[in-house]
Amino acid sequence: MDALSPLLDLAHLRVTLDVRCLLGGRFTIDHPALPPGEAVFHLLLSGRCRLRLNDGQELGLMAGDFVLLARGEAHVLLDDGASDAPQALRSLAGGLLPLTADGVASEAPAELLCGRYHHTHGAGALFSAALPARLHVSLLDSSVQPALSALMALLRAEVQGEAQAAGHAVIDALGQALLAYALRVFAQDDAVAGGLLPLAADRRLGASVRAVLDRPEHPWTIAELGNTVGMSRATYARHFQARAGSSISDFLTRVRMMRACALLVETRRSLGDIAEAVGYRSEAAFGKAFHKALGETPGRWRGTTWRRRGWSVAPRHLRRHGR
Repeated sequence: MDALSPLLDLAHLRVTLDVRCLLGGRFTIDHPALPPGEAVFHLLLSGRCRLRLNDGQELGLMAGDFVLLARGEAHVLLDDGASDAPQALRSLAGGLLPLTADGVASEAPAELLCGRYHHTHGAGALFSAALPARLHVSLLDSSVQPALSALMALLRAEVQGEAQAAGHAVIDALGQALLAYALRVFAQDDAVAGGLLPLAADRRLGASVRAVLDRPEHPWTIAELGNTVGMSRATYARHFQARAGSSISDFLTRVRMMRACALLVETRRSLGDIAEAVGYRSEAAFGKAFHKALGETPGRWRGTTWRRRGWSVAPRHLRRHGR
């Protein structure tokens, strides 16, 4: 059962593709740290290059590699060569996306797509905090390689071509699909240590994760969750800890807080109603859990979030009710 899709829906991630790079010579491109609420990613369509992080760690990238820096940390993209001085880079008109190029002819230039994902204050931040700070996967080595090759070909065709109606909407939607594929490939890698994504993608535990996502208000016990996947209480707890790398209680709280953030922003329901909708018997218990997770009371957080959106009071279009 697919538990990863509703988790991504709850996180409200929004992808933007920023620039295409076509580099045949020596190059060094500095990427400053992004503001809170943004993460940076790079997809290497062809060629080779390196990504150097501020702590000195260096990743070698080959065609089909996808790197996501979930905290938006500063980094440098470099060519795969040694020490020659880098070529001057130029910004050119070259399709739908801005094109950064060095004008050096090469049989195997490094071609990259660079973008960001934006996450909402609240649910998206809770989701992103559960991701590894540095996620590096090879999309062409995965079991979905044919589909990913087709997606990469579509992306290349769209960004290289002439501007067309809804062009930016198309490439951002393709970027959204690219991110989902990359997270799926990462989540299904047996070599990956435990975490939220491997848990959501786990075939044995997925039905229980989906059950929590569908009914966060239910007072789930370990025995009940085990029953959803045909495991005893002890077996379920052991498998969960191994795959999630955290406690069942931590997972339940994260999902409930993500859902609470959505209800606080998207509806005008009272705090008491929202507390009940995410599984708390009292508004006080909900407020304590929310403050621990997000550093603010639910009421203050709702007001701050509305003001960030330019709302001084609850807009009329918000629902008084809603799941």
